[in-house]
Amino acid sequence: MTDTAPTAFDKLDDATAEAILYGEALDAVTADRERETRRRAELEARLGWAWGRVEQLHRLLTVAEAARDRYRHQVDLADAERARLAEELAAVRAAANGAGPVIDLAACRRCGCTEARACLGGCGWATGAEQLAVGLDPMEGDLCTACLQDRIRERDRARPWWQRMFRR
Repeated sequence: MTDTAPTAFDKLDDATAEAILYGEALDAVTADRERETRRRAELEARLGWAWGRVEQLHRLLTVAEAARDRYRHQVDLADAERARLAEELAAVRAAANGAGPVIDLAACRRCGCTEARACLGGCGWATGAEQLAVGLDPMEGDLCTACLQDRIRERDRARPWWQRMFRR
C-alpha cells in the first residue's frame, strides 16, 4: 500500500464539492425551480379567483332562473284565466245575440247570488258534504257559503243553550 498525501480536494465538504463539480448547472436548476414555484403559486391564486367567480355566477344564474320560473308560472296562470274569461265572454255574447247556447249560470237557491254577482263580503259554493253536514239536501240546487253559514247560525239558535255550549 502506498500512502498518498491528502489533497486539497479531499478536504472539501460535500456542498463545496457539488458546487465545484456542478457549478453553474446547479445554480440554473435551482433558479428554474424557484421560478416555477412562484409561477405555480401565481397560477393557483388565479385559479382560486376564477373558481370563486364561477361559483358567484352560478349563484346569480340560479337566482335568475328561479325568478324566471316564478314569473313564468304567474304568466301561465294569467293566460289560463284570460282564456277562461274569453270563453265565458264569448258564450255571454252568443247568448245575448240569441245565436249561441243559453248559459246556465249557477245561482244560490237561497239568496240568488251567482259567479258574476257574489254576496256582499264574498262567497263561494258549498260542497255536497258541507250541505249534508247541516241537514240540507244538495240535490235541491247550489248553495253559497254565506247562506250555508246563515243556515248553521239558524240551526244553532234553535238548539237549547246547553247544547250550544257543547257544539259539534
